[in-house]
Amino acid sequence: MEPYTYSIKKLFIVSTIVLICFQNSAQKVKIFGHRGCKGLLPENTIISFKKALDLGVDGIEWDVVVSKDNELIISHEPYIDTNYCKKINADNKAHSSDDLNIYKMSTKEVKSFDCGSSFVKNYPDQKLSFQTKPTVKEAFNELKKYNPIILFEIKSSEKNYGFYQPYPEEYAEIITKEIKGYEHIENILFMSFDPELLNSLNKLMPNQKYILLNYNPLNNFEKCLSFLKFKPYAIGLYFPLINTETINKSHANNIQVFAWTVNDIKIGDELKTLGVDGIISDYPNLFLK
Repeated sequence: MEPYTYSIKKLFIVSTIVLICFQNSAQKVKIFGHRGCKGLLPENTIISFKKALDLGVDGIEWDVVVSKDNELIISHEPYIDTNYCKKINADNKAHSSDDLNIYKMSTKEVKSFDCGSSFVKNYPDQKLSFQTKPTVKEAFNELKKYNPIILFEIKSSEKNYGFYQPYPEEYAEIITKEIKGYEHIENILFMSFDPELLNSLNKLMPNQKYILLNYNPLNNFEKCLSFLKFKPYAIGLYFPLINTETINKSHANNIQVFAWTVNDIKIGDELKTLGVDGIISDYPNLFLK
C-alpha cells in the first residue's frame, strides 16, 4: 500500500471516529421545553406542553404551587400575575394581594383568570389563546398518551412559608399524596430552589429523582450539595454559572448538570461542548432542528 494512500485512509478512519463520538455526545444532551414552549405558546398551559412534545423534546418543565384546596396548580408564580392573566368577565375592580394569592384561592377562583390571551412583550412570537392555569391532575390526564419526562419544579421559598405556600413538611405531604397515584411516577424529576422542600420530599419519596436548582454564583458545587441531606440526581444551574470544573465535579459524583434557560443556539452549542446533560429552553424548536 502506498504511504500516501495509507495516510488518507487513516485520516478518514480517524475523522469518522471523531464524528461518531461527537454525534453520540450531542445525542446525550436532552432538550426540555421550559414551561412547555413559552416562546411559542402561553406558558405552563396544556397546549404549550403538547406543542413541545409534538416538536420532539425529551421532556417538559412546569412549575407547581398550591391552592387553598391543597390542590397542585401549574403556575410560575404563587399568585395571579396580572401582567399576563386577566379576570374573565372582569368587573374592573382593583385586586388586593390576598385576592391574587393562589394559596388563598380555591381552584375554581384560580380558573376565573385567562392567562393566555395577553401579549407578552418579551415573547413577541407567542401565539395567544384563551387558557386557564391547569391543575397537575388535569395535565397528567391530558398528556397521558405522551408519557413525558417531567421536570416538576416546585415553587418554594423560605420567605413565602405560611403565606404563599405551606411549610416544607406539609408541602411535601400534599405533593406526595397527589403524585403517588400517577402511573408514570418514575418519569417525574422533582426540582426546586428550596433545599428544605427537597429534603422533606425525599424523606417521603426516597426513590424519586431530585434536582437542586441554583442561580447564586457564590454557591459552588460543594456548597450546593451541603444544603441537601441526600445526593441529588442532578443540579440545575443558570447557564452563565456553568463551567468545566463544575461539570467535571458533578460527573465525578455521578450527578448530572442541567442548564436553564437557554434560548440561543450558539450558547447551547457551547454548553454541549462543555458536557451538560440537559438544556431547558423557551424555544426548544431551535435545538431540535
